[in-house]
Amino acid sequence: MWLVTPIGFFSIVQKPGDSAAGTLTIRARAKGDLEALRDNYLSSLGQVIANAGTDYRYRAQAPRKKIAEVMLNLVTDINYDNFKNEVQKRQGSARAHTYHKVWDALYDIAEPETSHPSPRPGTQKRSMARAFGGILIDEQGRILLVKPRDEYDGYAWTFPKGHPDAVELPEHTALREVLEETGYDATIIHRLPEKYIGGTTMTDYFLMNPSGAPQAFGQETETVRWATLAEAEKLIGETRNTKGRERDLKVLHDVSTYLLEQR
Repeated sequence: MWLVTPIGFFSIVQKPGDSAAGTLTIRARAKGDLEALRDNYLSSLGQVIANAGTDYRYRAQAPRKKIAEVMLNLVTDINYDNFKNEVQKRQGSARAHTYHKVWDALYDIAEPETSHPSPRPGTQKRSMARAFGGILIDEQGRILLVKPRDEYDGYAWTFPKGHPDAVELPEHTALREVLEETGYDATIIHRLPEKYIGGTTMTDYFLMNPSGAPQAFGQETETVRWATLAEAEKLIGETRNTKGRERDLKVLHDVSTYLLEQR
């Protein structure tokens, strides 16, 4: 079993001798992960042995029943709403980036979408480009809308978003696009669970709090505006791009639901 946690990555297996001893073998690629497991959850973890295998450099044994208790405690201790953010806080951005690559690869196991109609005979289905964006929320519960210059692509008001660079994490893309399009540095507080379909992109959105005074925004933006949820609904309704307007209104609805749940 693979176990990916905020304190480390482990592979737990039953090796020869474990069955008779009532133990399991816990393997890791970083010694510090096993040490963190012992310090936080599993004081009964045995001696860490190095260079005992090819795939995992470090391993140790522990009683099977104690490992089962660790599973319960790991679940009990969940108090975060974004796993990769928690990993970054506790283990650093390099480990969070590695876990993100695993997360991204696991998209391959997702079931195919069935809610969208099939392309007409003789036409080819166009794949959706990935994008990541951010919704800034201030202390008054207002959100920040962006007016694209010359209402580009029919957008009167929308949320900042954009495409990732080659090796860029989704969170970094969203933060960069928010800074470029609004002038605000920001801190991520939540990731909306859905993926939002527009005319040409499938977008993930992060909720953020602004940090510090705004800088000048980029040339793609004509202006920005803080708006209440009710005001935002009216402003987004001015967008002429039908698919984009429907997507942004769905995002706004989900943001409203999240804010209500936090009260």
